Amino acid sequence: MSSASGFAKNRRVYLLTAVAYLGSLLFGYDTGVMGSVLSLNSFKKDFGLPLGSTGFASAKNAEISSNVVSLLTAGCFFGAIAASFINEQFGRKPTLMAFCSIFLVGAAIQTGAHTQIGLIYGGRVIAGLGVGGMSAVMSVFVSENAPARQRGRIAGLFQEFLVIGSTFAYWLDYGVALHIKPSTKQWRIPVGVQLIPGGLMLIGLFFLKESPRWLTKKGKHQAAANSLAWSRCATIESPEVLEELAEIRASIEEEMNATEGLTWKECLQPSSRRRFLLAFVIMMCQQFSGTNSIGYYAPQIFQTVGVSKTNASLFATGVYGTVKIIATGIFLLVGIDQAGRKKSLMAGALWMSAMMFIIGAVLATHPPNTKIPGVSHASIAMVVMIYLYVIGYSASWGPVPWVFVSEIFPTRLRAYGVGLAATTQWLFNFVITKITPIAVADIGWRTFLMFAIFCLANFFFVFFFVPETKRMTLEEIDILFGNVDAVQRAHDVQTALAVEKKELELEQREDASVVHETTKT
Repeated sequence: MSSASGFAKNRRVYLLTAVAYLGSLLFGYDTGVMGSVLSLNSFKKDFGLPLGSTGFASAKNAEISSNVVSLLTAGCFFGAIAASFINEQFGRKPTLMAFCSIFLVGAAIQTGAHTQIGLIYGGRVIAGLGVGGMSAVMSVFVSENAPARQRGRIAGLFQEFLVIGSTFAYWLDYGVALHIKPSTKQWRIPVGVQLIPGGLMLIGLFFLKESPRWLTKKGKHQAAANSLAWSRCATIESPEVLEELAEIRASIEEEMNATEGLTWKECLQPSSRRRFLLAFVIMMCQQFSGTNSIGYYAPQIFQTVGVSKTNASLFATGVYGTVKIIATGIFLLVGIDQAGRKKSLMAGALWMSAMMFIIGAVLATHPPNTKIPGVSHASIAMVVMIYLYVIGYSASWGPVPWVFVSEIFPTRLRAYGVGLAATTQWLFNFVITKITPIAVADIGWRTFLMFAIFCLANFFFVFFFVPETKRMTLEEIDILFGNVDAVQRAHDVQTALAVEKKELELEQREDASVVHETTKT
């Protein structure tokens, strides 16, 4: 199948992905926008912060930066926990709509804030609840609708939307710093713009269908068939839809037969325990790679390595985000479903570790001198290393962990597993964003050395513990983790396929009977 025909066949899956991952774009935008807004003198003036300090040189600026950024992640942590249970009870689509609405309330509070930093704090927490809730659901929703061969590329668009959001925020902040005179309007425009994609997401969700796997689990087989046929641009009678429905149904019935209800005992079974531990550790490793330290505080980080003027650091931040967009896009097109999950993570960890070691070494031996005009060669070298670092991240630890955790869990546990992953991500995201300003201010170049060592540890974790899952159906991954053997699964699929065909035949007979009775009357 050609790529063009493949896209046409899966056009509704891509539409669903684009709408669902507007939540990821909001995640990226909301993290990117405040890191840059915090460096604007107009924001500092409105909220009584010291003016003219570069990087994290001012203790008060470092504290406010840490609070503003980390409070979002704290809200995300609790939002992800809540979404895991709401998602399982009410479905993927309604949960996304609810948390999108919460996000819009938080964004509105931030936009309307003035003079009182407490309103910014409160708005960040509420917006975080929304973003965290969406982060625990959108990958599940997309993965459960994506076909196996393209799932890595499609699910990995989470990261592409995220970096588009953060990069747009970077360039918008640079634009207002350049073209709008310092005023309340200068920082309020970038903060308020996030209401637009949030509103578009809420409207778009009304036109999507629920996950066929969630519907099957709830016993709504006809609705599941309609949903799957819609996303595959096919009829309910088509062999591919019947076969996929049969595989989904067989998998879920096996899970149901294993236990009558979801219990902690089921979560602690060897195959399930391994998945939960993998999800927890891989998301923790993602955060300790150091990416969000740069992503949240990019302007201040660039000032720390010697790009001291506000506009220059904002421009460097915009280029950083653009590099992420291009690198992530190329990797999703030609890498993730070809190289696979494991090799990408291992190569990325080694590359990122090398870049962080080099940045730390250059910063230790050639610290920036703010008394000299212009940007030194050493500072330029460190900026280049940061760009090279993020290329490695964009082709590995950016998109791959989200894809991996959304595909390794069985349907019964997927909402809880991805919820755990999202919660873990936000917990360690909070830790990293809280300590980064303090670490950069107190230990300087050693901060980069610390992240280099973490990246090296990530390599060994993946090498020894992470299995390859590329191009497997979600049901085949059950076999990989030992939930069921291949022979039993094949038998169950054939049984479920016979049931699906029988139900379709009965439905067609009923429809024909109704038509016949209508004709007679």
